[in-house]
Amino acid sequence: MKKSNYFNATSLSSPFGQQKNVLRYGENPHQKGIFFGKADVLFDKLHGKELSYNNLVDVDAAIALINEFTENKSSVFAIIKHTNVCGIAVRNNIKAAWDGALAGDPESAFGGVLVCNTPLDKATAAAISDLFFEVIIAPGYDGDALDILQTKKNRIILLHKISAASHLYSHQFKSILNGTLVQENDIDNVMEWKEPVPGKALKQKRPTFFCEYYC
Repeated sequence: MKKSNYFNATSLSSPFGQQKNVLRYGENPHQKGIFFGKADVLFDKLHGKELSYNNLVDVDAAIALINEFTENKSSVFAIIKHTNVCGIAVRNNIKAAWDGALAGDPESAFGGVLVCNTPLDKATAAAISDLFFEVIIAPGYDGDALDILQTKKNRIILLHKISAASHLYSHQFKSILNGTLVQENDIDNVMEWKEPVPGKALKQKRPTFFCEYYC
């Protein structure tokens, strides 16, 4: 079996040498949990309790999803539950995007993580406050919107630093078989595999999306 030399020329930084944060517990209360990394580079926590293991997993999925829409000029809103998308919508304004995302699966949205790509206004904050949710992530909040969202002391409010997000997701790590798998993030599709040649880009085709139209 021929071995690929692809990773031999790849610069890789491990998260395990970074800041260590002991969590309240892991995925379940009987499990210990630790987060290695600097999440504050990605977002500022404006309000609420400390992020749990499960919160971090869902926040990661939410930010990865909303990063797919960095070039989208419309408002995008998504609801994540256990890393699954309960609803996502693209509309001309953030309130309409929220309504569309919630319509995707109103029941599963309960207790989820909410994420959007434009600043949250008062009308949208009032609407989403009717639902119990763990975390809200947005690139900005109107003053009145923040006042509404902060009425629940444990509700986690995160300010997403969009400009800092892209370069932090270059690799994925997965623990298996008493070891760790590492791969680059899947940011596009290619027509055929070729070993990389210095100074020459891989032949690419248009990325494949899970659907052509959103809710």
